[in-house]
Amino acid sequence: MEQIKESDASPLGVNFVLYGPRGRRYLLVRDTCRPDRLVAIAPVTHFSRFRPTPFGGVWFAVEEGKLVIAAPDA
Repeated sequence: MEQIKESDASPLGVNFVLYGPRGRRYLLVRDTCRPDRLVAIAPVTHFSRFRPTPFGGVWFAVEEGKLVIAAPDA
C-alpha cells in the first residue's frame, strides 16, 4: 500500500494505491455515493477497458491515518 500525496493527486482523486501479490496496482478513490468511503478500481490498460478487482463490494476508510476495511453499516 502506498499513500498518495496531495500534490501528486491525479484528476481521479486517487488517495491510495494497493499492490496485489502479482504486482498489479489498484487505485483507491472516493465512492460517488458515500464520499466518506473509498473503493478500489483497476487502471485502464491497453488489454481491456475493465478489469475486475479482488475487492468487489468492499469499502475502505481512513481512520486515524490508517487504511482499514470499513464496516458495512458505518
